[in-house]
Amino acid sequence: MERLIRSTLKITPGRVARFAINGTGLFCACALVWENIVTIQLSEGPSMYPTFNPRGDWLLISRMSRNGKGIEVGDVVRFNHPTFLGVHGAKRVLGMPGDFVCRDQPYSTGAGQQPDMIQVPEGHVFLVGDNLPWSRDSRQFGPVPLGLINGKIVARVWPKMEWVRNTMQPAELDD
Repeated sequence: MERLIRSTLKITPGRVARFAINGTGLFCACALVWENIVTIQLSEGPSMYPTFNPRGDWLLISRMSRNGKGIEVGDVVRFNHPTFLGVHGAKRVLGMPGDFVCRDQPYSTGAGQQPDMIQVPEGHVFLVGDNLPWSRDSRQFGPVPLGLINGKIVARVWPKMEWVRNTMQPAELDD
């Protein structure tokens, strides 16, 4: 029995090489998933309250929606902030390319009181936070290029698990 244990625990150059190759393969697979499929990030700041808590929510982000692929009005996206280098922001899409949106004053509490209607340029989206008075968004820095979008937030995974819903539905007009 002791001989069997020694032979299975024996460290040989072949076992070390196999372990190194398997470890490298696992690391590469994890990096591939993390960079191209899904990632997790902590939410910070009050701009998306009550959808996300200002501190402590861990968010699951689909990286398949980079550059705006597959997003629509009402989705919550993660993007590279256009005015702060290296900072990611999370906002709701209010307007897609070609849409007309009402651009209220930054940090305003009343929507539509001083309307300034703009058309979202091609290749851009108009992003706003759910907590308008506390949000730095497209009302301040303008429409965001689709190339800055690096993911779509699909779920909150901690402290409670729930899918992020698109709360904006198309208007139903009577004929």
